[in-house]
Amino acid sequence: MLINLERTPSESFFNEHYFCDYIELLALVANCDPVSKNDIYDRFQEDGKISTSGSDDNYEEEDKWDIKFNGLFNILESRKNIFLDFYPFQISNNNTSLSVKLLQEITNKQKIYIFLLLNSLQRYLSKSNCSILTSDFEEFSLKAFKEYIPITGQIYRFGKSGLEFDRYRGHITDKIDKFAQDLTYKTIYDAHFFANTDNGDGGLDIVSWIPFENDTNYNNIQIYLGQCATGKNWLDKKDDTDKFHNFIHFKGAVQNIMFIPYDGRNNDRKFNEEAKMNRHLFLDRSRLLYLIKSKENDILTLNSFQNIVDSVISYEEDII
Repeated sequence: MLINLERTPSESFFNEHYFCDYIELLALVANCDPVSKNDIYDRFQEDGKISTSGSDDNYEEEDKWDIKFNGLFNILESRKNIFLDFYPFQISNNNTSLSVKLLQEITNKQKIYIFLLLNSLQRYLSKSNCSILTSDFEEFSLKAFKEYIPITGQIYRFGKSGLEFDRYRGHITDKIDKFAQDLTYKTIYDAHFFANTDNGDGGLDIVSWIPFENDTNYNNIQIYLGQCATGKNWLDKKDDTDKFHNFIHFKGAVQNIMFIPYDGRNNDRKFNEEAKMNRHLFLDRSRLLYLIKSKENDILTLNSFQNIVDSVISYEEDII
């Protein structure tokens, strides 16, 4: 079910949340056995991230990593305090013991947290499982955003067909034409923009708009263009939907949205790399869970829960 667990995160330590997710994954597969700071240290040492030489420089490096790991446990503690009933781990964070372990009984809310965690850790899953997770993450994001917009709001999947909230089918131009018609706007693309075989989504996963009730004039309304990003390069995708301004003459205020399964926050719950996030609306792990807190039974019908989440919870590996 899981692969490459010996590979520790290679991201910059500035993005501490990647390391926290990896620690939670280790606790998940340890199956209720505590994973200590020393166990995690050994994993990084075996992966060549921490030197094993006995030099003075090595002792200094060990001290730096010790401080880093202490900081990671502080973030895990803050997650426990923020996610509350959704959080499936017990954190021991004191001067004599630093460890994390999976709770004995996992609730439906906690399964949803694990679903988002696995979406954030796809390098440790097979391609077939990743495909299921990413497809379900789009559906999850759509259901969550439906709880955010008013009841008059319209919301649909743009990229996939044959699923709930499916509206746009066929060639990419057919999808664009239908979307423009729904908004009563004009298209402005040229025929040579797209290949004849292009049945893709152009980087647009979810579309939504909020009309005024009993008003057929769709000018100057709020429009949302959503991108669901589960890869580590999610920040690089935040402007993907801007290209649709070259396809449709929008007469409303267009808001780009990023749906991400990551908890990309520091200990103070501020976003990492805020300077790169500019005007976009970001729905991360924290915001998504808040939005679906009354819809958990609906979420649990997604394929990922029966096929992946339950299997990973029952999976066990000797971490110690």
